Amino acid sequence: MKSKTFVMMFLAIGCGLVAAYLTARISAKQATPDTQPVLVAKEKINAGQVIKEPEKLFVVMSYPTGSTPNAISNFDDLKNKIVNKTVQAGQWLTPDDITGNFGIELPKGYYAMAVKVDATSAASGFILPKSRVNVVATIKASGMQGRPKVVTILQDVLVLAMDTTAVRPEDKMAFGQVNNALLAVKPADSQKLALAQSMGEIRLVLRSHDDDAKAVLPVQEYTEPDQLGAEGATVPSVKPQPTFKLIIAKQDLEAGTSIDEPEKYFIVRSFFDNLPGAVPEAELDKLKGKTLKHTLFKDAVVTAKYFQGQEIARIVEKTVDLRHVLFIQNGGQAPLVHTYKNGMITQPDEPTEKLLDKDRKPTEAPAGTSTGETGKTG
Repeated sequence: MKSKTFVMMFLAIGCGLVAAYLTARISAKQATPDTQPVLVAKEKINAGQVIKEPEKLFVVMSYPTGSTPNAISNFDDLKNKIVNKTVQAGQWLTPDDITGNFGIELPKGYYAMAVKVDATSAASGFILPKSRVNVVATIKASGMQGRPKVVTILQDVLVLAMDTTAVRPEDKMAFGQVNNALLAVKPADSQKLALAQSMGEIRLVLRSHDDDAKAVLPVQEYTEPDQLGAEGATVPSVKPQPTFKLIIAKQDLEAGTSIDEPEKYFIVRSFFDNLPGAVPEAELDKLKGKTLKHTLFKDAVVTAKYFQGQEIARIVEKTVDLRHVLFIQNGGQAPLVHTYKNGMITQPDEPTEKLLDKDRKPTEAPAGTSTGETGKTG
């Protein structure tokens, strides 16, 4: 009888211990819920910033499962992504907060700038994304003495997009209708292009895909009718300008570059206008041993500012004297003439008829006079 009682007692104790153990496990599990890793920002990240090294910007932290829906937990999911919104320190991201769309692809050192065009000014629509073009501006006449001009302001320019199409279509050779062209331009060229658009009409001239030569294209002006044209017609003429042989960069050069062999870094090109401080062809050898103080982009004219503090000869600019004549008439009196040279008056006022007498050739005589030795009136 006693043996049976002991067995029952031991069974009861064993069942109690098992029940206590299971109860403790369940309580512990309820006290410590399941967690998941989440990437949290270490510092403030501005909207539009590219995440190149996520390990430097984010840290892994544990959050209760389900408390951070869609939170990113893998560094690879953030690498080379752009943040769509400003992220504060301690915040986590979801896939909706980042993007891999970098927009239009721009060459390094270039800006994207749109110009207004139509089918006529864009080579009948045959200009497509990735085409190369020249930018020609028709400048309207300004002032009483102004004349219309045609200027090629940029050459061999990359077309990034036509309207919102940035990929060259495979099924057509031309666009039926276009409104804008997006061009890749250097910073300084963007200013030239903006100025040209404000002064006249822009046209894009399509270039061959394998043509990268930059021709010397002088400014074209329109003159008064002459014997070469029909009556009432205008004839284009080339505006004479001096030619300057200047040094330009062969490639993009970073600040701090040491010029050991100038021919490796620079070439000579002819220009119709001089730039202040530009380094001429004759001074190319003097660049040897110099160090660039500022970044120099490809095709940019080399000036002394890029070698600040280092002695380099500069071009002496040619000057042209400007002469202006102003006629003033008061009532029935003979007109007075004022002559100005480079903005400064050079002679006192005098009647127009005296000025005309000065300009007459010795063989010419006013009406009513003779050309005898005495020069007396007849």
